[in-house]
Order: sequence, then structure tokens, then C-alpha cells
Amino acid sequence: MSDKHRLFRLFGESPLYQLFVSIIIVVGVGLALSLILVAAGIFIFNSNLTVLEKPAATLSNNDLGFLRYLLIIQDISLLIIPSIIILVMMKPEHSAGFPGIKKPRLKEVGLVIILTFCIFPVTSFTGQINSAMHLPDWLTGVEKWMIEKEDKANNLINLIMTADTFGIMILNLLIVAVLPAIGEELIFRGVFQKIFYNFFKSGHMAIWITAFIFSTLHFQFFGFVPRFILGLVFGYLFFWSRTLWLPVISHFVNNAVPVILAYIEGLEKLSRPSDIPLWQQAIFLPLPVTIILVILFYFRNKSYNRNANLNSLTSQEPF
Repeated sequence: MSDKHRLFRLFGESPLYQLFVSIIIVVGVGLALSLILVAAGIFIFNSNLTVLEKPAATLSNNDLGFLRYLLIIQDISLLIIPSIIILVMMKPEHSAGFPGIKKPRLKEVGLVIILTFCIFPVTSFTGQINSAMHLPDWLTGVEKWMIEKEDKANNLINLIMTADTFGIMILNLLIVAVLPAIGEELIFRGVFQKIFYNFFKSGHMAIWITAFIFSTLHFQFFGFVPRFILGLVFGYLFFWSRTLWLPVISHFVNNAVPVILAYIEGLEKLSRPSDIPLWQQAIFLPLPVTIILVILFYFRNKSYNRNANLNSLTSQEPF
């Protein structure tokens, strides 16, 4: 393979090389595009990056528009465009399409939507436990930094989720649900989970490591556990269904439901802590957990039946 060909192709290269080049593309392309688009946004909205630190009451309509613009370009420049570049480079040379982007059946889409609604009580329960955790005294400084990061992230989400009109709610769906679902699933499941699979030769290792990275890079540490659980579900959906569309749909539904409820019920009501004791929530958890496992095992069994022979299960391109 010539150096020039190697530079623009990742298919057939070692997983370590694929990982290194992918990180370079995400950082390099992502930062370059972000700088260009942020500069354009500052000019268009007559605002600047201090909006990220300003109190909500002092933000103008231009500032709110710029905030939404920043979130849009973050997903496009750091996730979607780098992912597409990497997937093109990882594609077999004479392949017409991308592995793992096949259209799912309507039945499978329905099962995934049911599964996602069953995840809500699980992530709510684990989120409440996670948010109540505290680090040892000698890590007080770290915990304070984590709380500050969490508060900033929550304040930004609350600003964006506030929707006075149906049009703003649709825009919020694009920002909070559509783009993150596509971008995050492309980069985490579509790119890195596949690379980790080829490196470890284990679907479980690839899924768990990717889910850990997925949750960590959100920098919302008091929501780490529920997001890690989501990462596992998305990972197994992709691994067993062989299509990225199903985790994208699940991710979309998970993010879209709070946006719609915030518009219908109001953000204040939605953000109010649950008044149901944890022990009562725990009593009802076995039912949604069972449904989640049944649906996941449906995809698992379907995958095993489709790949009855051991060689196909251990192939370099299982997705």
C-alpha cells in the first residue's frame, strides 16, 4: 500500500492506527470547523462567547440565538462531519454503501421505541442515586469542580429547553434530540465501537468501553450512571441489530420526550424532583427492566440466527 493511499484509507489498517487517525480527524477537523463557524456566528448574531457565562436574565434574544447556534455547530463540526470522513476512510474500497446503515424494519423500530420508554424509569432511578453520591473529604476540591460543571451544563440545558412557541420547540428538538442522536451515534457506535471491537475481538468489551467514554465525555458526572446505561443499550442495539438507525432512534426518543414535555408542562414542573420515594420506585423497576432485556435478547437471538457460523461472529466487520 502506497503512503498516499494509506493516508486516505483506514480500511484494513490496524485498530490502533484507525483509532489514532480517527482522534486526529475529530480534533483537527472539529476544531477547525468550530473556529470558522463560531467566528461566523459572532458576526451573524452580534454576540460572543461570554453568553456561556452570563446569567439567564441578562441574555438577549440574539444571545439565546447564538447559544442555540453554538450547540448546532458543535454537533455538526465535532461529531457529524468528522464521523462521515472517518466512515468513508474505513469503508471497503469497492463498497457502494456504509456497513451498519441499513434500513430497519418497522417492527424493530416499534420495539426500540417501547424499549426507550422503559429506560426512563431506570435512568430516573439511577440518576437520583448517582446525584446523591459524594466523594471522600480529601477530594472535596474535585467534587466542587464537578458540581460547578454540572450546574453550568444544567443551566445551559434549561435555557435551551425553554420554549414559548411551537416553532421554538421544534428548533429545540433539532438541537437536543435530532443532531445529538445522529452525531453521537455516528462517532461513538459507528466509529469507535467498531474500532474497539477489532482491537479487543470482543463485542462486550467494545460496548462497555465505548459506553464509559460516551458518558465521561458529557462532563455531567452526577448523571454518569444513567448515561452509561444508555450507552450500553445503544451499543448492544447496534451490535446485535447491525444497523445504526436503531440506536439513533432510541437516542432521539430519549432526548425528544423531555423537550416535548417541557413545552407541554413547562420546564419548572418537568425539573421538579420526584416525590415518589426511591424504595417505591425500586419496586416497579423489575417490569421495565424485564421488557428491556426481552427486547435486547430478541435482537441478540436474531443476530445469532443470522450468523449461525462462528467465523461470521468473529469477523473483522461485524457491524
